[in-house]
Amino acid sequence: MWNRLEPSIHNESQLENALRFEVRDPLWMLARQWQFGELTGEDAGTAAFSRVFRQQTPVQLIGSAATQPLAFDYAKTPFEVPVEHVLVVPDLHLRLEMGRHWLRLLKKRLPAAKAQQYSTAFKKNTKFMFAAPDSSDRVDNFRQAHLMSDEALRLTLETIAGGRMLDGFALYKALKSGLKASSFSQPDATVDAVGQEFVQWFERTYSQFADTPNTWHPQHMEYQPQLAFQDSQSAVHILKKDEYYGDGISWHGFESQATWNDQPMVPLPPAVVQSSSETIIPANVRFRGMPSTRLWEMEDAQVDFGSIRAASTDLSKMIFAEFSLIFGNDWLVAPLRVTGGSLCRVAGLAITDVFGRQQALDEIKPDANWALFQMPTLNQQEDGWLFFAHGDELAQESGPIEKVSFRRDEMANLVWGIEEIVSDPGGGGRDGERLASQVRQWLENLDQPVQSPSGQSSAEGWVYKAGTSMPENRIPFIPVASGSSQNLGHRQVVLQRAALPRISDEFEPVRVRPRTSILGNIGQPENEKLAPFFLFEEEVPRSGAEVQLVWKRTRWLGGSTHTWLAYKKTIGKGELDSNFKYDVLRRSATSG
Repeated sequence: MWNRLEPSIHNESQLENALRFEVRDPLWMLARQWQFGELTGEDAGTAAFSRVFRQQTPVQLIGSAATQPLAFDYAKTPFEVPVEHVLVVPDLHLRLEMGRHWLRLLKKRLPAAKAQQYSTAFKKNTKFMFAAPDSSDRVDNFRQAHLMSDEALRLTLETIAGGRMLDGFALYKALKSGLKASSFSQPDATVDAVGQEFVQWFERTYSQFADTPNTWHPQHMEYQPQLAFQDSQSAVHILKKDEYYGDGISWHGFESQATWNDQPMVPLPPAVVQSSSETIIPANVRFRGMPSTRLWEMEDAQVDFGSIRAASTDLSKMIFAEFSLIFGNDWLVAPLRVTGGSLCRVAGLAITDVFGRQQALDEIKPDANWALFQMPTLNQQEDGWLFFAHGDELAQESGPIEKVSFRRDEMANLVWGIEEIVSDPGGGGRDGERLASQVRQWLENLDQPVQSPSGQSSAEGWVYKAGTSMPENRIPFIPVASGSSQNLGHRQVVLQRAALPRISDEFEPVRVRPRTSILGNIGQPENEKLAPFFLFEEEVPRSGAEVQLVWKRTRWLGGSTHTWLAYKKTIGKGELDSNFKYDVLRRSATSG
């Protein structure tokens, strides 16, 4: 025999006594409260109103340590455009679109007969023609193996070459060099005006203005923007942010400095420092998992404070737990609206409590070691300024059109810049490993073994290689001694971009050039030497680093649209063992 006890939902009065929460000895509870000092009154009251006196000033200049400061207007442009934008190297698709847009402008702005005349003249001009690679010369096939092995690109160039399509980017560079559009045919002021309209269209559409700063530092692989503003005493303050990786402008990370690029700051035009006051009703601070102040209010289980394991040295963890469990309801928050792209300073705060008494609160002055939501400035009388970037977090971002992975190879004592994604001539990006494999296959088919008069291999079954064959999407960076003329700081050793040779027994060696603008190829002709490219050693740790090139687009105040090309830096994939060797001697695959 056994009995089971269980609650019954039919008896509605069974919880009545428990819900009453009756106190059997109220005098004992009052005595305990008196003993612990809970009955001692405090001369304080809950804040009912807060009056905030603030000052606000806009950012006037923007730039970097390597460029001169330029005027900035937040109402016209978000911070990300002048800070992140880089030079656009148009792919084949964009060059064709630029050429089509130029022909549309001629047709739209000129009479039909004149538009046809100038369109024909530009198409017949060899400066604006696409050139197809010559496949009849074996030497050119070897030197241009990266073009000849890409069948889709080669066929496209053969289709549009010979004046069939217009290279709009070549026309843009000619107009930017100072030439007039009508100089390639008969002089005409209307055509010159159309040429200026074409240049403005490209620069406006892709944020390629000559008076915008370049804050990207290739040696650091990061952005280093600087801002300048004036306080209420017309003193100029300069803010600098290091290690910005293209992941969104925010207020933290900016630090004050005395000069701009180690030069005295030029006087700024008078800034309008707005002073205003606002009355705000403060509210209690709320956070997830906050203990409830009411007796019978059910608490959620999103945060388990019972699982906190704090050692005697975890002071910050114990302070956080004490604030959450005991003093959480003692803090109030008063929201204050400010204008984005500016700096704000709370000049004063007056509190009116529930008893009608007013009290002015003093500002907590920051020191050299700690400051809460403040950026210490060089002028102690004007401390307390806080930068509100209000960057565009809703910007659309494309997939990477270029991606380079920097990985250390300790056995070879160098760093590899691996071009994992290369710009696609048709738009977007392509697999760099697959393109390198196509080049290797093309060279193997092009190479012819040298035979001796007896019909045997000239090496008698042995093949000598000066070094291990590496995929052409791997660009080496070798350590070199930095000279004083290179403007690389006080470092003794830096990493410099080198080149692997494209070697064949039949042709002269050729230096393999990078395909990405990340590694310094910004569309130079094949016969033009690339500029030296340096990289600081500390920027490539053992974990490596990755840099991507992406398109970004956003709508801004007033409905304006901004499109720009930007870099993004992330953590890498670790070290790499390339098994790179010098002076390799092995048996030929055809030897017995």
